[in-house]
Amino acid sequence: MLRWTGILFFIALTALAAFADEADDLLSAGVKQYQAGNLSQAIQTLESAQQKSPDHKGVLQWLGFLYLRAGRAADAVPVLERLVQLSPNDPQAHNNLGNAYLHTGQADKAVAEYRVVIKLKPDFADAHYNLANILMKQGKLNEAITAFQTAARLNPQDAYTWNNLGVALMQAGRPQEAVEAYRKATAIEPKNAQMWTNLGLALHAAGNLRHAESAFLKALAIDAGLFPAVLGLAQTYASQGQDAKAVQLFQRAVSMQSDSFVAHYNLGVLYARANNPAEAEKAFRRALELQPNHHDAMMALASLYQKEGRLAQAESAYRTLTEAYPRDTEGWWQLGAVLVLLNKNEEAVQAWEKLLALSPQHLKGRIALANLLYRLNRDTEAEEHYKLALKQDARNVEALNGLGLVCDRQGRLEEAENYLKQAIAVNPNYAFAHNNLGVVYEKMGKKNEAIECYRRALRINPNYTDAKNNLQRFTRGATP
Repeated sequence: MLRWTGILFFIALTALAAFADEADDLLSAGVKQYQAGNLSQAIQTLESAQQKSPDHKGVLQWLGFLYLRAGRAADAVPVLERLVQLSPNDPQAHNNLGNAYLHTGQADKAVAEYRVVIKLKPDFADAHYNLANILMKQGKLNEAITAFQTAARLNPQDAYTWNNLGVALMQAGRPQEAVEAYRKATAIEPKNAQMWTNLGLALHAAGNLRHAESAFLKALAIDAGLFPAVLGLAQTYASQGQDAKAVQLFQRAVSMQSDSFVAHYNLGVLYARANNPAEAEKAFRRALELQPNHHDAMMALASLYQKEGRLAQAESAYRTLTEAYPRDTEGWWQLGAVLVLLNKNEEAVQAWEKLLALSPQHLKGRIALANLLYRLNRDTEAEEHYKLALKQDARNVEALNGLGLVCDRQGRLEEAENYLKQAIAVNPNYAFAHNNLGVVYEKMGKKNEAIECYRRALRINPNYTDAKNNLQRFTRGATP
């Protein structure tokens, strides 16, 4: 909300030309017409006055102001430019010219005019306010906050200044300070539902959910149809775990604005959380119709398919995600996992290789790729990835166990023994390493050591089939 100011009463000016008296009369008449609510007629009268006396300051001031009031900023610009040429030290004229520039898309010129106003009259609160709004729109949040704070200090009873200060603070990631600004705004204008909504949003962002709920309820008591308040209250209920209330409000939000991405997406999240996949899918699909490439919605739908075991659809959804976001590591990770389940192992290798190209430190992805390469008998590549994993984490039991398996299959039994012993030293309860070490000992002819390894594996996991079968070869069905 921008401010402009105009002359609130007629001041008689000394005649400067032959038509000055007539221009004064027209100016007086135009002001009275405006005060009577006849804006168009007032403008016509003042245009006639300007024709009589083109440089009459009072006429220019009022005509520029009325053009702005009528939404005719382009017409106001030349009038106010002439006025500031005639009255370069008039802060009010510069302020109105700044507004005219802003409304004609000339933001930089508007900023310059507001700065002139502030230089001429440092306590001109509206100029600080107007400057702050532009700076905020330009993303210069620290400057905007300072300007809003100055405007608030100069005019502490202006609710909109406090409100917009809150907006700037929220954009700057300072929700707790925004809460205080919005509290002052609502104290001044307690019947303003939007300001209560803004307070609720700030409280929610600050983690004060109970008071956020109260603020949204106050907003809705004032205006039950205020969509942002309905949405904010729904999100607050969802954050508090009150899912039933949240669903009802998001459904209400959808009925108010069927094209609300936020409402549909959050409904999908809540339905998925409630194990209602059919409704969740419907909500996510609608959300993606509204915002086709929204990352979180794409991921949510793909994850839903994956959880439901609808692997072909999950694959398709993850592929769509990675096409839209080719640098998204989570997308490549999940795509690889689904491809493995579909037994599309070579494609899974490619997905995880892309993941590691993007994020070489993705340890879980590297281990998964190494394990898959081992299963595909690509031992050299598997060994390379296991060793790279150990450079990241020298105590990673999966990498140590994997290297043991690779060395075992290649006949490098002493190396295999060493890696598997390291894995057991790191985690004595890692049953896989005990079993695998038993296999190595069998190949080395160390029967007793092998039996003990199988028994240890079964003590850790009595249902470990491989260890049970391995032990039975020696004990003829005896239990450990």
